Order: sequence, then C-alpha cells, then structure tokens
Amino acid sequence: MRPGRAGVLRGKRWAEALLEALASPPRETVNWMEAHTRVIKSDAYSRVGLLELAGESSYLKYYRQKSILQQWWFWLGRGRGVQAFDRAGQLAAAGIRVPEARACLLVPGGMLLLTQGLAQARDLKALWQSQPSEQTLTEVLGMASCTLADLHRAGFAHGDCKWSNLLWWDDSVYLVDLEAVTRASPGDAAQARDLARFTVNAEDLGVGQEQYFVFLDAYCQAMEMPREAVVDRMRGDLQRYRARHREKYGERGAPLL
Repeated sequence: MRPGRAGVLRGKRWAEALLEALASPPRETVNWMEAHTRVIKSDAYSRVGLLELAGESSYLKYYRQKSILQQWWFWLGRGRGVQAFDRAGQLAAAGIRVPEARACLLVPGGMLLLTQGLAQARDLKALWQSQPSEQTLTEVLGMASCTLADLHRAGFAHGDCKWSNLLWWDDSVYLVDLEAVTRASPGDAAQARDLARFTVNAEDLGVGQEQYFVFLDAYCQAMEMPREAVVDRMRGDLQRYRARHREKYGERGAPLL
C-alpha cells in the first residue's frame, strides 16, 4: 500500500463492507461522514459517527493525520486506530466488556476504525447528568467497579478512565476509547491512575461520597485489596489531576478522598 490509496489493515470482512460504503460520494472522508453517519463527536484531528453497515449499527472513528511523518506511520500499519483495534481483541479475549472491533482502514488523509455501535448506550457522564434514580446509579457504579476490576485483574490499564469512556448498555458497563490501553500488573501505578482519573471526574460531576464509595468499595473487594492501600496508591495522581483540572476549569466539585 502507498499513501493516497485506501487499504485494509484489520478485519477483512467488515473492511470490505466499509470500502463499498465509502465508494459513494462525497469522496473526502470528513464530508463522507457528515453525509452518511450520525456524527457524535468532532475536533480538528478526529471525527466519530454512528452508521448502519451490513444491517448492523457500527461506530466509525476517523483519525486525521497531523503531519507527513504521521502519514507514513499510518501507512506502516501503526497508529492509534490499529492499537485500539488490537487492544479491543485482547480485552475481549480476556472477558472484558468492550465493543467488538470490526475493521481498520487506511484512507487518504488518515485512518478509520470501525467497531460495534452500541447505539442505545449512554456514557456514565451523560447518565449522571440525566439525574437517574438512586437505585440505577448504585447499579451502574457497581457495574463500573466490576468492569474496571476485571480489566485490572486481567493485567491491563485503560489510560483514560474518564466517565465518558465508560458506557452503560445491556445492564453492563463497557469500556471504549481503547487507544491508550497498556499492559499493567494488578496494583501497578498505571492502574492507580485509572482510579484517580475516574475519581477526579466524579468530583467534577458532584458525585456524593456515599455514592462514590459504592464504586470504590466494590472495586477493592473485587481486587481483594484494602481501601487504604488503594487510596494511598492513587494520591499522587489525584493531586496532579486535580491541579490540572483547576487550571483548566477553576474550582469545581469537592474532594471525595
């Protein structure tokens, strides 16, 4: 493959279906997504949309190349889309709840990642802001702790464990945005950072301490670790995330730990 031509990196069957869909105008990827997907997120270097493909809901993410160097990195079969696809397969094999990875394509100007589209799912941030019942919130936080504990026991860390990257669907919590997933032993510093990121996001949303401890205590029980040890591991990252949050947004929310 060479720059300027589309090519399949992962997932031949779904990739062929996507290539067929991409053959319809407009040709430019960003404009094609605007015309053929329900765009749910967009910035200078990425775009995310939901579409129906081969009779099923799919999630499509476009990674726009930032430089000529990154273009060649993509064409060498590297990049965040490939990493997210491969990690999704590894996590699914370990029994972690993630959307199915379906295809990864090179396209002019960047890379496309296609995964299972959980069209009726709601991320935890949106769910919290909808003011769910206490029973629903308790159930969701309990399932979030199970998913994160499963991830950590399997020897991984998410790398960006904010509430918008956890989806509530089919009475379970799924992990998405897997580009930053890394290998990490249970109790590793990278896993502590996952917890710190989750905690600071909870503080920002105004989650109460009683509600937060539903999550934390269930996580500690699943990991067979005392709460004090878990909290101690994440204190340094908590301070750093809070400082970064104050700098960006000002004072917002109260410390939970």
